[in-house]
Amino acid sequence: MKLFAFDLENTLIYNELLPDLAQLVGREEEVRRITRLGVEGKIDWEKGFRQRASFLVGVHREDVQKVAGELRLVPGALGFVKSIRGRGHAVGLITGGPSEIAESASRLFKADRAVSNDFIYNGETFTGEVTVQVKPASKGVLALQMAESLGIAPDDIVAFADGVMDERLLTQAAVSVAINSQGSLRGAVDYEAADFEDAYQWLKERGIL
Repeated sequence: MKLFAFDLENTLIYNELLPDLAQLVGREEEVRRITRLGVEGKIDWEKGFRQRASFLVGVHREDVQKVAGELRLVPGALGFVKSIRGRGHAVGLITGGPSEIAESASRLFKADRAVSNDFIYNGETFTGEVTVQVKPASKGVLALQMAESLGIAPDDIVAFADGVMDERLLTQAAVSVAINSQGSLRGAVDYEAADFEDAYQWLKERGIL
C-alpha cells in the first residue's frame, strides 16, 4: 500500500476558501491584495494567511461550512482518487486552508487522513484568529507523519501538488507529480502531468500503481 498525499487547493479542487469568504463581508480586495503578495513571494505565507483571516472577523461558522461544502472539482480528480482507493492505496489531504474545507473534501474523496489549519470561533462567530499547523515548510513532515500513522514507509509516498509552496511536500515524497502547475514545478518533480488521466497513465507505465 502507498500513501497518495495531495495538496488540496488547485490540485484536487479549485476552491480558495478565504477569497470566497471575503465576498460575504466585502473584503475581497484586501484578501486579494495579500494573496497576490504571497504569490509574488513578498510576504511570508503564515503572516499572509493570518492577515487574510483577520479580514473575515464576524463570519458565521454556518456560512464557512456552507461555502466549504460547495466544492469545485479539478476535472478528473474524483475519478483518479477513486481509482487509487480501488487499488488499495491510502489517500491523504494536506491543506493550508481551514478544517471546514478539509472536512468537506475528505468526505467527498473518502480520504484516510487530512490535515489543515483551524479557524477560532467565539460561539458560532469567527474571531479572525487561526491555529496554524500546515504551512509550506511543514508539509513534508506532515506527509511523513501521515504515512507513519498508516504504517506506510516513506519510500511509498506519492505526492501531488500545483505550485512552489508545495516543494517540501514534493521533495519528501518518493514520487512527485505536478498538476495545474503551469510549468512552475518543472525540474522539481518526477512528472508534470497535463491532467489526472495523463498522471494515471504515467504511474501505471512505471509500475507505481
